Amino acid sequence: MVNQELYPKRMQQYHEKFERIIKTINKRFTTYGYKRIKTSAFEQYDLYSKVNSSTDQTEMMKVIDRTGEVLVLRPDVTIPITRELAQNFSRLPSELRYFYVQEVFRQTQDTNTSIESTQAGIEYFCESSPEADAEVIALACHTMKDLGFTDIKIEIGHAAFFSELVQGLPLSLQQINQLKTLIQAKNVVEIGPFLRQFQIDPEVMEAIERIPFLYGNIEDVVKRASKTLLTTNMEKTLDYLLKLHATLKTYGLEQYIIIDLGLINHMGYYSGVIFQGFVEKYGKPVLMGGRYDELGEKFGAVLPAIGFACEIESLVQVTEQREVSAAFPIDVKIVYEEEQLNFAITIANELRERNYTVLSFPIRKEKADLQKTVYEIRLQVGSFSLADQEQVIPFKDLKELLTLLVGLKGGA
Repeated sequence: MVNQELYPKRMQQYHEKFERIIKTINKRFTTYGYKRIKTSAFEQYDLYSKVNSSTDQTEMMKVIDRTGEVLVLRPDVTIPITRELAQNFSRLPSELRYFYVQEVFRQTQDTNTSIESTQAGIEYFCESSPEADAEVIALACHTMKDLGFTDIKIEIGHAAFFSELVQGLPLSLQQINQLKTLIQAKNVVEIGPFLRQFQIDPEVMEAIERIPFLYGNIEDVVKRASKTLLTTNMEKTLDYLLKLHATLKTYGLEQYIIIDLGLINHMGYYSGVIFQGFVEKYGKPVLMGGRYDELGEKFGAVLPAIGFACEIESLVQVTEQREVSAAFPIDVKIVYEEEQLNFAITIANELRERNYTVLSFPIRKEKADLQKTVYEIRLQVGSFSLADQEQVIPFKDLKELLTLLVGLKGGA
């Protein structure tokens, strides 16, 4: 039986965490120069039928509009953003950085999985380079650190390595997908028997069987990969990953990085670097991303890009045992005597315009609020004060208060 008092509290805590995680992610994305955009909740079914992605068409939520056209509830954000850019540019005019926080809709066979989930992600439209890819992976890592995670692992692979190795093999698309699944699961027992069903060069077969073992730090992976049958493109891929890793080392993120050439393309449109992020005590990736330089060509444009997305519900779940209010304090709390209500409203409006988060309530309700705050403003008849954890400073009017806040914030 549901405890009627406990249930609303749990729901309140869940939604508070949900919103504060989004706020943290928004702030970090903005520090890297990304601008927030939105796409339509309904898209034409044909938009997704022409692009090979991870979304099975049977998983899409379909509706019929008043003209009889088939629409789908948005199952992916990257595709409509790329399509919209392609309608305006045939080639990339300059580097473009966008981020989004939107619902996506997919109906899977798992009845325990919600049809609706909230994704937060970025799309960086730019030419391929180790520097650009490293910046995006650094952003993903910094985002997880902002959320309080310490045990972070970013696994990095490259779509071209596997694609080059299986190119020209006598395998259907379905059989290649079966092989991908075996390699992704590192099922070394079944990879060999699966390949022996086909007429494949023994040297190539041996190279494919080695892929699940190409996992670990960059030096060891490159050393083991050099014993594998390498084409010129595969050698270029390894060289690219070496440069990428060197750049991530400059960011100070080396401890979080693992190279995994068995990380197979999980999105049909990825063509370069692919990566996924893990955090402590959670067995599934909390973020996934990669480079998709060829997606724009599906819409008649050249729009190279890299991006990643994370699911907010998963991040809430993995932070379930954490105290949100301790990690995400309110900026300012205003406590006032009834006679100072008008002044309290004036201060609150001004601070909110300056992007402070503000709570305001009369002194008689002070004990009801236990939320941690950075600054407390106390308005009593004939006495106004601003306090932080170290000092209490009197002020006489709004102008002086704003000067004090700027000084305290600047010295923090």
